[in-house]
Amino acid sequence: MLSLFFNLSILIILSRRAVLARLDRYKNEKETSLNSVSHKRKSKRKKSNSSSRKKLFKRIFITIVIAVLIGSISLGGYAAYCIFTAPKIQTDKIYSNLEISTNIYDDKGELIDMVYYSENRKISTYEELPENLKNAFIAVEDKTFWKHKGFNFKRMIGAILGVFKGERISGTSTITQQLARNVFLPEVKSERSIKRKIIEMYYAYEIEKNMTKEEILTAYLNTIYLGYGCYGVETAAQSYFSCDVKDLTLVQCAALAALPKAPTEYALLQHEKGENTVKLSKGLYVNDTSQERRNLILYLMVEQGYIDAKQKKKATKPAKDFIKAGNNPLTSKSAFRDYLLDTVKKDLMSEYGMDEQQAINKLYTKGLNIYSTVDVQAQQAITNEFKKSKNFPKAAKSSAKVQAAMVIVEVGSGKIKAMSGARHATGEKLFNRAINPRQPGSAIKPLSVYSAALQKSYEYKKEGKLFEYTDFGYDRQGKTGYGDYITVSSKVIDEKMVVNGYVWPLNVTRSYSGRNTFRTAIQQSINTCAVKILAQVGIDYSMNLLKDYGITTLVDDTREPVNDYNYAALGLGAMAEGVSPLEMALAYGVFPGGGLRYKPICYTKVTDGNGKVLLETKKKSVRVLDEGVAWIMTDVLKKVVSNGIARDAAISGIQVGGKTGTTDDTYDIWFCGFTPTYSAALWIGTDDNVRMNTVSFLAAGMWSRIMNKIDAAKDGEYRKMPNNVIKYRGDYYTKGTEPIIIIPEKEEKEDEKEENKENDNEDNKKKPNRGRSKFNRDNDRDDLNNRLYNPDND
Repeated sequence: MLSLFFNLSILIILSRRAVLARLDRYKNEKETSLNSVSHKRKSKRKKSNSSSRKKLFKRIFITIVIAVLIGSISLGGYAAYCIFTAPKIQTDKIYSNLEISTNIYDDKGELIDMVYYSENRKISTYEELPENLKNAFIAVEDKTFWKHKGFNFKRMIGAILGVFKGERISGTSTITQQLARNVFLPEVKSERSIKRKIIEMYYAYEIEKNMTKEEILTAYLNTIYLGYGCYGVETAAQSYFSCDVKDLTLVQCAALAALPKAPTEYALLQHEKGENTVKLSKGLYVNDTSQERRNLILYLMVEQGYIDAKQKKKATKPAKDFIKAGNNPLTSKSAFRDYLLDTVKKDLMSEYGMDEQQAINKLYTKGLNIYSTVDVQAQQAITNEFKKSKNFPKAAKSSAKVQAAMVIVEVGSGKIKAMSGARHATGEKLFNRAINPRQPGSAIKPLSVYSAALQKSYEYKKEGKLFEYTDFGYDRQGKTGYGDYITVSSKVIDEKMVVNGYVWPLNVTRSYSGRNTFRTAIQQSINTCAVKILAQVGIDYSMNLLKDYGITTLVDDTREPVNDYNYAALGLGAMAEGVSPLEMALAYGVFPGGGLRYKPICYTKVTDGNGKVLLETKKKSVRVLDEGVAWIMTDVLKKVVSNGIARDAAISGIQVGGKTGTTDDTYDIWFCGFTPTYSAALWIGTDDNVRMNTVSFLAAGMWSRIMNKIDAAKDGEYRKMPNNVIKYRGDYYTKGTEPIIIIPEKEEKEDEKEENKENDNEDNKKKPNRGRSKFNRDNDRDDLNNRLYNPDND
């Protein structure tokens, strides 16, 4: 019936033109006849003309009727064909045809990012839509929305008549028709054709038949394109105004309603300067091209009774006064975002048997909710420090760019709290240095040497055996001085070693300090002592323990020309492939984490748009060290910061533990460390192994500045001393591994004094400006830099 009305309108207009043409021809014939005959024959011709006119009108009437019937049948048949061949629609699944953005939330449940394929869209409910927003769109797009049945006949007839004036079919769509076009005709929605109009009207009829007006309006506002990559009013509210749609003001509602007419031209934000733009920030401008239309909408809202003149006047203002661009804390450095999305994709494939493309489609277009583990404050702290050029050394080659990567994880869970894999790049799917290996230098020693020695001693005591030592002939110490077990008080001589005919290893100072203990050796990162202890522990034991720590890049095949089955790799960190910042952060978390290594977690759960849980992660741990050994190593590494070469990593008010690392020729510098709650690894270097003019002090200082800006990193307390740890003569041991020494009464009293003094020092660490001054620390650093000619690993 609608198509019949449509075709009748066309044919009536055509018929009217035909009648006028026939009358014009008749008039011309009459004038010619009057000029060629005499006055006498006028009366006779008058009667003849009257008869001819009647016959003419009769023929015209019959022609119109026949034309209407033929036209209606043919065009009606065409309309029926269009409707019959149009794909059927399911209005109850209207959102299933849409691309809906996936939401990413931080560890506090706050929305921080949205990811999508081509349409950035978030679905709102009818109740969340402000009345001013609904009314603004209705006032300008379809003022009879609440009354019509899907079509506005008056506007449609006007458009049809416009065709005969050479105009295109436009301006006829109601909100229902626009919804039908946006959702069910996305590929042809920009076409101006009769066929598309017929199908659009049919779909609109189906929508009105099966959906309420409230449902139609909600779906429309969730699907409309509003420029700047925003689909739907919720995404637009977040992008343009940094607020939820429910919190929009009147002027913001009118501003959004002005956009559908020309969303690209009218977009309220753009990245290029234009005629009607105002600079908002670097590379971002407020665009007020739509101001005139926005004011028209406010006028229409007054005219239609939605607001009064006073409200209109208050809302009439330039765009720069109410625009606040949304801020995304993740996309500035995309390493965590990319790692998160890649992990969710793989988990969807594994859990549901999807292929990669199916998982990607679900991830980017089905409106998932990803509850990530990221601490936005931690992520921002890394980003801010990475931006500062003064924080970084210079490379020997001016063309080489000094890069950095850092990962922060939560102690006791493995949750990734922050990740950054680059300094000089932004965007998506970039090279992520946070998960790619580099040589760790001395940062590997606590894992492969010192904790390995304590753990092996603990196991020997548990088995009722003493530590078995070997004299390898590398030095004068041989197998003496260590005690029944290797402990924090074992004596290790820093002396010249000859390995395979070469004096090796060398210390960074190019000198030897003689008698040391396990503690002082790690505090000063003495290479000879590390290699000696590793030799007694054994390469096999060390390598297996590194695997327990989660180091996946070990090359343990001795048939490989370059492998890690040697003292240089395991004792000094000159590894074949290296280790990633992510794995180092997780490994260092073992110490304050009670000896457990936790697998990395970047999200806690993933739900669909209805809240159904699709994926869920729970913490999984692997026992690496005995709890007592882990506690002692935590204490040892805290002393490396308070009393050793890593003083620059200290944070006022809290004890920090950790270890520096510098590789040969200062290609790489590291600091890996922890607080009671967070473990973190920082790497600085170049991609193409260019020497830098610094050592690991710089990395330790930056690590401290970043962690000091994270509230959660300074909370919490370290674990209490386990039951299997005892304090003996001022130091800590797992029970049974302490040295058996008969102490004279006088010496015992001296030990008590030392212990009380140590406790006082521990309290002073929590106060600022105590202990060594910054001046002295700087002098130490300058002195070490002066002796850095051709260094070995620190």
